[in-house]
Amino acid sequence: MTVASQAQASAQVPAQGRAARLVGRAPAGVRPYLELLRLDRPVGAWLLVVPGWIALGAIAGPRDGGLLGLLLLVYGVLSRGSASGLNDVLDARFDAQVPRTAGRPVASGRLAAGRALVLCVVVGAVAPLVMGFWSVEAVVWAAAGAPLAAVYPYMKRVTHWPHVWLGITINWTVPLVYGLLTGGLGGGGGVLYGALICWAVGTDVIYACQDREADVRAGVRSAAVLLGRRSRVLVGGVYAGCVALLAWFGVVAGLGPLYWPGLCVVAGQLGWQVWRADPADVGACGRAFGTNPLCGLLILVAVLAGRVGTLG
Repeated sequence: MTVASQAQASAQVPAQGRAARLVGRAPAGVRPYLELLRLDRPVGAWLLVVPGWIALGAIAGPRDGGLLGLLLLVYGVLSRGSASGLNDVLDARFDAQVPRTAGRPVASGRLAAGRALVLCVVVGAVAPLVMGFWSVEAVVWAAAGAPLAAVYPYMKRVTHWPHVWLGITINWTVPLVYGLLTGGLGGGGGVLYGALICWAVGTDVIYACQDREADVRAGVRSAAVLLGRRSRVLVGGVYAGCVALLAWFGVVAGLGPLYWPGLCVVAGQLGWQVWRADPADVGACGRAFGTNPLCGLLILVAVLAGRVGTLG
């Protein structure tokens, strides 16, 4: 078995299900492009889209929420694909040294870096334009997040804390939604943004624990590399911060009593992740990370429940 095929086998942590099977049935010449855009692994796209949906759940009315929510979905899938592809192009040398990522299209040589870069630029340019169906202002807000995503691949080369930058970037849909619907982050938007940044930092540290040993050899920096087994303490701390800020958000945003049982469920799910994600167990970290789409859905449901009686 080749290094690339070994990596492809080990990269199924966790298995992505239907999306991966659909991409696997695509023509061989097309498949590397779909994989570059992570269409076989939709977890990351969900983690980018759901913060915007949570913000919509907190402040939007039914009419605004439907159209803007759909646009955010398309924008999120495209922008995440572009950012992930750019990350692969810039990090191909590092990815080739990490078993879990060595099978990625550019790192494995299945897709030329030049072609990959062109695709990323085109998709990245189209992503903000999708928001034009809402307004020109929406295009500007969406495009403002692009520099954040472009800088991210370099952060892991200069700091052990790229997770913070990722948290700011991946939750950009929160200030986008608040900016479009309220003109700023007032009404608890800043608190929600901070809570979801904490959540993203924790999820990304768990994700990084899967590659810690290989990252040390490759010279890649992360909190997992810096802290080792103590990474679990960090994850527990930022998840606790997430829950505290979500509680503060519930008060500031005036959410109703049904919000609080939902928040307790979210806290339990995050606590389970901390308990389960042993930094020394790659498989356990992968499975814990893979539950974050559920966690995002729980936050969204809690916020919507808290809006019961106020929507109109």
